[in-house]
Amino acid sequence: MPENITQKEYLMNFLTVSPHKNYILLPDMVWDGFSSKPALGQAVHISGGLITELAPVRKSTLEVTPLPGITLMPGLVDCHVHFSMNSENLFQAIADWENNPAAINTKCRRYALAYLENGVLSVRDGGDKMNIGLKVRNNIKEGKYPGPAVTATGRAIYRKGCYGNFLGPGAASVEEALDQIDEFTAEGIDQLKVVVSGLVSFKDFGSVGSQQFTLAELSAIVDKAHSLGLKVMAHVSSAAAVETALNAGVDSIEHGYFLETRQLKMMAQQKTAWIPTLAPLGNLAEGGIVPYDGANLDVIRKSFEIQLDRVREACELGVTLGVGTDGGANHVPHGTSYYDELTYYSKAGLDNHAILSMATRVSAQIIDSNNISGSILPGKKPFLIGVKGNPLRSLDILKAPVLAVMPA
Repeated sequence: MPENITQKEYLMNFLTVSPHKNYILLPDMVWDGFSSKPALGQAVHISGGLITELAPVRKSTLEVTPLPGITLMPGLVDCHVHFSMNSENLFQAIADWENNPAAINTKCRRYALAYLENGVLSVRDGGDKMNIGLKVRNNIKEGKYPGPAVTATGRAIYRKGCYGNFLGPGAASVEEALDQIDEFTAEGIDQLKVVVSGLVSFKDFGSVGSQQFTLAELSAIVDKAHSLGLKVMAHVSSAAAVETALNAGVDSIEHGYFLETRQLKMMAQQKTAWIPTLAPLGNLAEGGIVPYDGANLDVIRKSFEIQLDRVREACELGVTLGVGTDGGANHVPHGTSYYDELTYYSKAGLDNHAILSMATRVSAQIIDSNNISGSILPGKKPFLIGVKGNPLRSLDILKAPVLAVMPA
């Protein structure tokens, strides 16, 4: 059990793997992140803090840890969350950032725990102007409270005067944006986030906030980030803005509403990842929720249905699809919304194997520059969860993982 967490708070069994001990974990089945079905009779062997092999138990002096009734699989990965947001009221969250930092710290601790309890062992935080996500990453690394491995983007690049004032300081010119990249890098970001367009309208169908950077400007931003070894995640919707982002060489498209077949084919060819973030609209549409006065539920539902169609087409075209909930957004609670996101992929027509591969191995490749998680292979770190049953038969068992295994 994680330090400073009581059994009442923490509902799962938790194993922290020490690099100074050897382990043999013997579940009923193991799904490695690749195979079409779980393997029987296999144990996960761990030594020096790394998985060494997936093999039957041989005669050994090492103690074997039996896990009856459990399937071991890679931990789930969420490519897009915001620890700074409370899933209820963004304006209240922003007010708390400045006026009640103690409350923010308490909430972030709770959110981090919620991800673990839902089997999400790795996340990428999409940033905020106060570097709250970056602080959460550091707090977890320093052992101040338990939580998933966090890839943090810190503060975002956006055009001053446009959408994004809660995400970063804003840049009046591309020169200022380039200077900010140096500043953010010094703060310790893992990836760079750039805001390329505004939000999708819940009032006027198909309307998206304006594009913020020209192709030349965005290319300069992306090139600078890449020269520093940083991947670039782009908040962007609309066909035109997505195409600009793709031509500029961003590494992932976040949201990507109202894109078209042309952009999907570009993504597949360029191997650019797409994180469609279905839960923010899906939870409203499925719940019949009008999030604010003037919003139109029919517009939300129609926009959501189109996004499902594009996800299905993207899968058929071979686009790299990652799973990101936008956790913390309106009606997207941290942790529990991960299952919602997976059900929307299922609603789009993807099979369980494709969905689980995206939720583990593929998403890990998008956010994990060191390629240490997402599958059960020699050389990987043991980010594992245990579930009751076969997840390839039913995603429902992911609602209640019973074990989390993480490196110290």
